[in-house]
Amino acid sequence: MSINRLGDELTRKIAAGEVIDRPASVVKELVENAIDAGSETVHVALVDGGGTSIVVRDDGEGIRHSELALAIERHTTSKISTEQDLDRILTLGFRGEALASIAAVSRMRIVSRAAGETEAFELVIEADALKTPVQPVGRGQGTTVEVSDLFFNLPARARFLGSPRTEYLHCSRVVQRFATLYPEVGWFLQHGTRETFAAPSTTGLIDRLGQVYGPEIARSLIPLEGSRGEITVSGAISRPDLRRSNRRDQLFTVNGRPVSDRGLAYVLASAYRGLLRPGAFPLAIVQIEIPAGDVDVNIHPRKEEVRFGNARKIQDAVSAAVHQALSSPQVVASALPADERTETSSPGAQVTEWPRSGTTGSAVRDSAQPPLTLDLRAETSRMRAVREAEKVRIRGDRRVIGQLHTTYLLVESPDGLEIVDQHIAHERILYERFRREMVEGDVARQLFLLPVRIELPFESAETLSGSLGLLAEHGIVLEEFGGGTFLLREYPRLLADPQTKKGFQEVIEALISALSESHSVDDVLHKHLASEMACGAAIRAGDHITLEEAQRLVERLMALENPFACPHGRPIIFSISKDDLDRKFKRK
Repeated sequence: MSINRLGDELTRKIAAGEVIDRPASVVKELVENAIDAGSETVHVALVDGGGTSIVVRDDGEGIRHSELALAIERHTTSKISTEQDLDRILTLGFRGEALASIAAVSRMRIVSRAAGETEAFELVIEADALKTPVQPVGRGQGTTVEVSDLFFNLPARARFLGSPRTEYLHCSRVVQRFATLYPEVGWFLQHGTRETFAAPSTTGLIDRLGQVYGPEIARSLIPLEGSRGEITVSGAISRPDLRRSNRRDQLFTVNGRPVSDRGLAYVLASAYRGLLRPGAFPLAIVQIEIPAGDVDVNIHPRKEEVRFGNARKIQDAVSAAVHQALSSPQVVASALPADERTETSSPGAQVTEWPRSGTTGSAVRDSAQPPLTLDLRAETSRMRAVREAEKVRIRGDRRVIGQLHTTYLLVESPDGLEIVDQHIAHERILYERFRREMVEGDVARQLFLLPVRIELPFESAETLSGSLGLLAEHGIVLEEFGGGTFLLREYPRLLADPQTKKGFQEVIEALISALSESHSVDDVLHKHLASEMACGAAIRAGDHITLEEAQRLVERLMALENPFACPHGRPIIFSISKDDLDRKFKRK
């Protein structure tokens, strides 16, 4: 096989593929340029999720007309000029590849007016070729970049793009992440003719988080503050009662740059260990400031990863800040049951009052209570009544003999002993019944007299908004209230009562996650949604149930076609045969 020298056009397309792989990549590169230009307002407009058109408009310092044609050439940048500058990068961009990479795979128009210049100038490029010379046009200070027909000259890459809605959600996520990190900048996102996100400039992170995630979520966040030497950690993390079903709402930054780092993600997860159930994740914005020379940002084409000079030192600083925040009074206050909270309670309010030193138990007891004596005859009669009440009618060949650690049911079977996970068993039962109702199109609904308020971040709200009609067909009736808020008015009756005790926020977020990950809404409704809703409504590990309830649960489980695994694939029953027991006790 001979070695060939690739042509310039092909090498440009290959290089562009390292930086630009979907519309969200274009939005990211252009938004970074807008921030580096000192913009106070950034507008992003998309058509068909960005596949047809992306327009990013800012009011930054602009590009001088004499440098406009130079800006689209590879490795041209205003961010660095010498090799030593690579050791102290504080801007988001520095490679000089963004505009050139975008120009190589699209039709692009740039209009810019630099600070101090009296008019704006326009440049039109198609597939890396200049279509018109630089010419004056009308515009105020700043830059507008229009990108049309992305990958028109790379049909193989275009075929791998998702639906317009999927690509829009990726773009929306980019805009909201930068909006979170730069609250002093106003951010606006438009999809088609509709403005889908608006966050005017504000003074601080918590205010911006209220704009992005909603005021209720912002009030459930704990400020994150800490420093260790030259390392400063700031941001916000969620209280343990506010959790997510994935890590999508975790954002780490280094010197203002969003980064992906497994070590930092592990430190955050470790701090919440024991506070969140398995499969739940905190919401977190962790901002790290370190000397520019202590981090190498030049290791990834899209600048998404960095390498630290001393990763352990930075992880320790983050760990200390997160543990300190989770030990603050805000977390203690959130642990109060809802009916014990008052509007006048402060985060540092005393929630429990123990008897003072020297106060005995008898001094606290009500003097009107009878003395603590034991009537053996009455106690025996009472215990006999309890045992009679615990007699359970058995239907079938299995008998529940007890509950272990309020999690597992011990069941006597013809072949020996079975141990049943009560949560997974109940989930399977609810799943089968709800699936049957969905397939038959006869989902009984529970109408709430007072609708349940659900607050969501903009990205999740967009996903949910596009599926309201189909959800309503299956018993979930939500009304869009505006600003990321929805009112839940109806819910499948089969699942409503148990779910009401747990709240609906978490299960709705799980449904949104399932919707965003599936390419077929019908498939989601008939599989993912049913399993998530059944899981949310099922009894939990730690719930005490009577022998009668346990017996009925096992009988309903064994009547199913598949009683051995939950919809998520986890086992429900673990068995020990009588022969195994006999051998263990040396009876055989």
